[in-house]
Amino acid sequence: MTTSRPEGAPTLAPESGLKPSQRMRVAYLLTLVGGFLDAYTYFERGGVFANAQTGNIVKLGISLANGARDQYLRYLIPICAFILGLLASLAIKEILERRNIRLVRRSVLAVEICGLAAAGLIPLGAEWDIVANCIVSFVAAMQYETFTTFRGEVIVTTVSTGNLKKFVDALFAGIVNRDPKKLSRAGLFLSITATFTFGAFMGTRCCNAMGRAAIIPVMFILALVIGIITLLRRRNVAR
Repeated sequence: MTTSRPEGAPTLAPESGLKPSQRMRVAYLLTLVGGFLDAYTYFERGGVFANAQTGNIVKLGISLANGARDQYLRYLIPICAFILGLLASLAIKEILERRNIRLVRRSVLAVEICGLAAAGLIPLGAEWDIVANCIVSFVAAMQYETFTTFRGEVIVTTVSTGNLKKFVDALFAGIVNRDPKKLSRAGLFLSITATFTFGAFMGTRCCNAMGRAAIIPVMFILALVIGIITLLRRRNVAR
């Protein structure tokens, strides 16, 4: 007798049955990158968090309310860069999938590496930092749009608020209902949140030691993700 899965319930698929880009090792590495980049832009690029745009949107609203016209572009430009990053990711996916080319995620990661390399070459300074943060916002948006589902779960690799909420929801349900599967799900999101925190820790240490060149380790991590996706895809094809 076969039981149907309730509509909307998450499917915790086995690792071997997932696309290479959906493997959990990819999720953890990309989440590490997310935390790292936030620390980098905070310590090296003017004390901002470029991965998410909530802060910029709030500051834009405050500037508009206070009539601080000289501040508009400071917050509006990164928001626009984030939007362009989302559009670029969707465009890459559309173009490659129409041609049946299975390089969408690796292409996005390659663009992300190039963008971060450019950001690392930009000098420090208030005006230059805006440019660097826009680039980081752009590539973070591409990562956000492209990598969304791992093990049947929607996991955000560039911010932590949603992941933290899912941890609490699953933990509460697991305790109240004495459901080991819910507790396991809570453990998954707790580990993702911890990985983001560790990424921020690594980013801070690297900034202290390397300055603006601290962006280099992130590029190596992204290159590693490309390698993992490529290797796993070749293994799948060989089966």
